[in-house]
Amino acid sequence: MHDPIRPLLTYFVVKSCTPGWQLASQAIPFHSLTFVLEGEADYLVDGEPLRVRGGDILYIRAGSDRYATTSGMRCAALDFQLDGELPLPVQIAGRTLEPFETLCRELNYEWLQRRSGYQLKCQALFALLLHKLLYEDESRPGNAHVERIKRHVAEHYDEPLSVRQLAELTQLHPVYCGALFKRIEGCTLADYISRVRLNKAAALLMSGEYSVGEAAERSGFSDPYYFSARFKRYLGVAPSEYRNRGHAGAATIIRKGE
Repeated sequence: MHDPIRPLLTYFVVKSCTPGWQLASQAIPFHSLTFVLEGEADYLVDGEPLRVRGGDILYIRAGSDRYATTSGMRCAALDFQLDGELPLPVQIAGRTLEPFETLCRELNYEWLQRRSGYQLKCQALFALLLHKLLYEDESRPGNAHVERIKRHVAEHYDEPLSVRQLAELTQLHPVYCGALFKRIEGCTLADYISRVRLNKAAALLMSGEYSVGEAAERSGFSDPYYFSARFKRYLGVAPSEYRNRGHAGAATIIRKGE
């Protein structure tokens, strides 16, 4: 299981840098993330020269030596604290910046307003930005039919669900619907439905408020024996043991899928 990423945003600015702008050479005590919106700049990061242009993203780890000059650049810059580091290269090119710009505009508004609770909202927006950067792979094809199916499953996991029913929802042939889902998501519809239900059951058991049978029923499993077998295969422990571990123990073994 990957360690959780818990960054703390400490500085944010959207700025236009004139040709006279520069960053003095120094080892930075924070992580730095820069979205180059327009123009270009020359950076020296740990002795390595880098030229960044509009559309590039620059990630500089804490402790790195950084120096920069520009002939003109507009950028969004974020400094943050983090135990460890992000799994990113120093320079990222080829990403579509429009969704990041949208989040940065909202972040800039909250950062400048500084209304009550702004720190919490800014941290949430920064978390969304990092999630998009780290986990939303633009090379992975999306599909409106598949997204509709996934949302339907998330909202109706406790009801009977079948490939035929979900195919009717999207007005697709059942065979094509199943093949399309597997091509986009990398798993069958049945496996996806089971995973959503098991994740819900795990959350109910972790709360300590539900018995194994109640958690199974509320998660959409009609057969408690089948539920127990699937749960143990998915999480590696029996549902009763998972429930007994409580919040602290159970939280350490949740994983995404088989």
